[in-house]
Amino acid sequence: MNSRVLFVGFPNSGKSSLFNILSGQRRKVTNYSGITVDAAEGDLLSNQNYENKVRIVDLPGMYNLVPTSIDEGVSLNNLLNLSPGSVYHLVALVIDIERFESSMSLCLALKKLMGDKLILIINKDDKKLITNEQRITIEKLTGLRALTTSAKKSNIREIDRFLRDSISGEVDLSGEITLSRESLEYIPDFRETPQVKIEEDTKKVLELINDFHIRAREIVDTIVKPDSRKAAITRKLDKVLIHPLWGTIIFFIIFYLIFNSIYEWAGPLMDGVDALVGMLGDWVANILPDGYLKSLLVDGVIAGVGGVIIFAPQIGILFLLLSLLEQSGYISRAAILSDRVMSFFGLNGKAFLPYLSGFACSIPGIMAARTIPSRKERIATIMTIPMITCSARLPVYILLIGTFVPDEKVFGFFNAQALSFFFLYFLGSFFALFMALIFRLSYFKGQTSSFFIDLPFYQRPSLRVAFAMAFQKVKFFCKKAGTIILVLSIGIWFASTFPRLSPSEVLNKSPDVVASMQLQHSVMGRIGKAIEPALKPIGMDWKMGVGLLVAFGARELFVSTMGTIYALGEVDEESSTLRERLKLEKDEVTGEPKFNLAVAWSILIFFVFSLQCTSTLAILRRELGNWKQPMFMFTYMGILAWVGSYIAYNLLS
Repeated sequence: MNSRVLFVGFPNSGKSSLFNILSGQRRKVTNYSGITVDAAEGDLLSNQNYENKVRIVDLPGMYNLVPTSIDEGVSLNNLLNLSPGSVYHLVALVIDIERFESSMSLCLALKKLMGDKLILIINKDDKKLITNEQRITIEKLTGLRALTTSAKKSNIREIDRFLRDSISGEVDLSGEITLSRESLEYIPDFRETPQVKIEEDTKKVLELINDFHIRAREIVDTIVKPDSRKAAITRKLDKVLIHPLWGTIIFFIIFYLIFNSIYEWAGPLMDGVDALVGMLGDWVANILPDGYLKSLLVDGVIAGVGGVIIFAPQIGILFLLLSLLEQSGYISRAAILSDRVMSFFGLNGKAFLPYLSGFACSIPGIMAARTIPSRKERIATIMTIPMITCSARLPVYILLIGTFVPDEKVFGFFNAQALSFFFLYFLGSFFALFMALIFRLSYFKGQTSSFFIDLPFYQRPSLRVAFAMAFQKVKFFCKKAGTIILVLSIGIWFASTFPRLSPSEVLNKSPDVVASMQLQHSVMGRIGKAIEPALKPIGMDWKMGVGLLVAFGARELFVSTMGTIYALGEVDEESSTLRERLKLEKDEVTGEPKFNLAVAWSILIFFVFSLQCTSTLAILRRELGNWKQPMFMFTYMGILAWVGSYIAYNLLS
């Protein structure tokens, strides 16, 4: 027998944490709402010990059974058995003990719909605030089985046994829910069912919800004693952290310190990895005879993959610090601060979380936009998220800033490299909001929707969780370097090596001249020469153009492409690292350095604005339902990138 259990509950109630410890998966967990935007399934780790195989489903958070966004519609879709394969045997309502009162209204609504197929898991009870007698009282008042636990304590056996003991046959919906007509647009597979009553008057639906709140209050008054100490600390901190002036100043200080730490802390680690890559290249070069195999391994694989892998320390440190912020509860406060700014751009604080997710990768950011109730605001947000600086841009930023921006103090205090880094993040974020404003004033006109968000109590971040999150990001980054980037680096080597020049063409030529001629004669050189006229006004030559072209597959490929191309075109054995090669590259006509501060900033600005990610285009097609809007995004961002690079290059030349 196979059984399915649905995990439902408020956003940030700990559903995903329980899902992870029970299934062994690594779904992202934070201390703010809006992360889970689609259903995820996994098998219980204990299945190997039982005949009955239990599959658990982590649904997006919901506040009640009246959806106001796409992610809430996904949850209701599953609860009503509307989507294919959504048959289930049990629903586990996960309740955050610190929000027990507000969760009771959802509990009563679910109880009305499905009866005793609903169970309660009261989570985050680290300090045993609910006694066994109180748990029994909850069961009597609600008529439901209840378990108090803590995902932090990893009580896997206790939770596993509770789920298995509660399963008994398929859910047969016997109750009814009332939806407003407006709610139906958020339920993907809606069809008429006996369990759904459509109410044209939205006010009547709100009255029903209010009745649930009143009944919930009666239950709560008999049981819950709030944690007054934690609430008092949270109130004191909020007076400062969400203050319009001091909160904003602290916000910018926090993120500047994060970017500064990337250089201050990661520098020695990066130098160490860089040295190891150089030593590996030298070792391979010394043991292999001259020929294609040696060139493939040294100039293709090691120069390409090694040129990217050295940025793993920065990736790890960035996500370690962001994870600590997320766990602390600060991110929800940052969303409130941003609401004041975003309302000016036709959005609200709900867009902050998709934009924040975009700093890791545009794809989860675009998917997180499902939490935005207004369709017009959602599309405007989706169409600007790719401007947010994602982790794939980091290797390019770190390479060029670390090579061409001097490591010195500005205004006697700010590190020039950290300030440059912060500026690129700020520039992308500002233009994302600016373009959102243009879209809201033109294509997607409409009133800005209201904004509300849960403010969880502040909590002490877990270093174990933070290091685990950073490790997962570094692991993914290295896996990508060892697969996609490895394959493409080999492909770039072949395209940059063949066809070969004839012996007569290289007769009496110096090694430097031969290397340069061969590179221009190759397939990659011919492609680069074809697009060079469009790049000269922004300070780039055909080699950089090839890097930009390949980067449309994945932005990190720019670094590996540069590593391969400049390794093949360089015969100076002492310039073993990519940074050194870039500094030594000379203009073939003037003999001046090819790379300088103006060229570096031209490339940086291009990467800020351009949509260089085929995976992002694919997810845009899925979320927007057409190719017209993704292609429009690709075009307008490409134009912005070229114009921005032109301005930067000419201002700094």
